[in-house]
Parts: sequence; C-alpha cells; structure tokens
Amino acid sequence: MASSIDLHPPIHWGQTLHNVSLRVGLTDVKYPKIDINESSIKFQATGCSGSRGEQLYSFEIELYNKIDAKTSSYRINDREINVNLKKNTTDTNNPWPRLTKTSAKLPWLKADFDKMTFSEDESDHEQKKPTFDKNFDDDIYKSFRQDTRRTKPKGLVDLRTNWLLFYNLFQFMAYLWVFTRLMIHFMVNGHLKNGYRIVENPIKLCQSLAILEIIHQLIGFTKGDWLSPLMQFLARNLILFVVINYNHQIKPSPIISYLFLVWSFVELFRYPYYGIRLLNKQSRIITWFRYTLWIILYPLGAFIEGVIIYKSLDYYHSNRYFTVDLPNKINFSFNFALFLRIYLVILPLGLVQMMQHMWNQRKKALIKKNE
Repeated sequence: MASSIDLHPPIHWGQTLHNVSLRVGLTDVKYPKIDINESSIKFQATGCSGSRGEQLYSFEIELYNKIDAKTSSYRINDREINVNLKKNTTDTNNPWPRLTKTSAKLPWLKADFDKMTFSEDESDHEQKKPTFDKNFDDDIYKSFRQDTRRTKPKGLVDLRTNWLLFYNLFQFMAYLWVFTRLMIHFMVNGHLKNGYRIVENPIKLCQSLAILEIIHQLIGFTKGDWLSPLMQFLARNLILFVVINYNHQIKPSPIISYLFLVWSFVELFRYPYYGIRLLNKQSRIITWFRYTLWIILYPLGAFIEGVIIYKSLDYYHSNRYFTVDLPNKINFSFNFALFLRIYLVILPLGLVQMMQHMWNQRKKALIKKNE
C-alpha cells in the first residue's frame, strides 16, 4: 500500500452491505489510470486538489477484503472521481471495519459517514443496525455512532444545496421561457425579426445572474475552474449589454434571435445536468446532451457573435460610443470600434480554448469503465 509519488488525493470512503464507495477529491482530472482488481485498487492521474494547482497524484490501496472486480466501476466527473467496488456475495453479513488491509492510519483517507448504510434495502429510510466485528477501528466506530446521532433525516437538504437547486431551476425556467417565446414568435409570424424586444428583459436577467456561478466557485459552493465561466460571462455580456444594447440598428435583426436561441438551447441541458448532480442522480441522456450539443452550438454561437460585431463596426465607428478621444484631462484615448476589431480577431482563439476545456470535460463525464 505504497506509492512512489508522495502526493495523494483526499479520499472519503463509505459502504453498504453490498458495495464500497470511494470519493476521490480531484478536479480537472487528466490522464487517469485506474486499475481495480479483487484485492487492491491503483490510481494515478493529473488533477487539482485544494490550492495546490495541477499536480500528479497517485495511491495504491490493498483492500480489507476481496471484491468482485468485474462488476466494480468508476466514473470521472467535474468535481471528483467516484469509485464503486462490489463486495463478494460472501462478504455481506458484516461491514468492513476499515478500507485497508492493515490498520495503519492514512491521513488522506477518511470515512464518509453519510455513505455508511447497512440496510438490506438501501433505499429504505431506516437502517439496519450493523454488527461490527472485533477488529472494527475504535475511532471509526465512535465517530460513526456520533455521526449517526447528528445525521439529518433523509430528504432534508442543506441550505447550500437548496440554494443551488433553486438557482439552477430558475435559470432553466428562464431560458426555457426565452426559447419557447422565440419559437412561438417564429411560428406565428414566420420570421424572427424583433425577437430582441420580446425577450430582452429575461435574457438580460439570466446573463446578469450568471455571475453567481463564478461567486459560487470562489466561496466554495461549487468546485471546478472559475476562469472559463468568467470568460464566458464577460464575452456574452459584452455582446448583450454593449454591442447589441446600444446599437439600435441591429436590435430588430433576426440574427439577434438566432443568437438567443443558441444560448438558451445550450442552457436547457446544462442547468438540468447540474440539478440532477446536486441530487446525486444520473441521467445518461441529459449528460450526453450536455456534453455533446456544444460541439455544434459553441462554434455556431461564436460565428453569430462575430457577425453581430462585424455588422456593428460602422455604427460604433461613426457614433463614437464608448470612445475616448484626445485631448482630455487624463490624457487617455480609447477607440471602441478598434477594440471590437481586435476582439473579432481573437474570438476564434477564445473559442478554441473553450472547446478544448469542454472536450476534456466531455471525456471525463462520459467515461465509465467496467472492469
């Protein structure tokens, strides 16, 4: 149970009568190598944990008892790695006293008491009292008993989860309204002109509230990379609140409606995906759409944004909006039309970076390996 690499990821483990679960606390996982056999599990991957930044992590654990490696599995997602080890059918009478073969204490391995359930029917609300053998770790046993008394009733979700569920549901409903309203407008009128006027307020509200997704990560409500959401937030709001909002000539154009349809259609799967994750549920369909639709919609959205900027160049050049000319008291000049031209040039670079990030996320989210 040793590794040639000193860095170990934080691991929380739990168990039921039939399974042992491991939650490996790494984000942005790259190049994972996970080997599950009947008596041990080996792990190595590059990822982020806490404030360390991207590092190479590894561990090798010799398990307390043998498992069924063929039916054991793991899943990599945005926030962590979940490993499910299937106990042998002959090993379901008593819980494991510890995860490891030896009783040596590992500072990076802790018991997850929320995952310690020993009911014959794991969906039952009442737990069967576990029978611990004489080798059960005293510290874990004491902590387990204390944790059992402190545990909240099932179904009672903490404030953080409640807030995130509300936020994701609100954003989903708002984007659904935008998408539905534009589609009704098209079916009734046969065109998408003046779509901006119809959905201006809700789309602005959605894009303004998106800053909370950055705040959530900074205050620890969610895990993951905060830079990519920040870049998307700034880019979308530049287009919406500046380029479109002050260009009265382009507002009636159907191209604005096309952009809003692309934005909203992406979010119709992103927010439900986050919601079911908060509930510790999985949906292969929603996950697949969440990490597949962007392959078409992100380039399409970037193309439409580029067209809107290009069509706005003459307008901002002639009207001098947001342009600061010399001379002035602070001896500073800024040409907003030139800024838009530069932004138009670097827009494809930002798209490539975003697509690389999403592609890595897609590989992690859709990988499920069965040994």
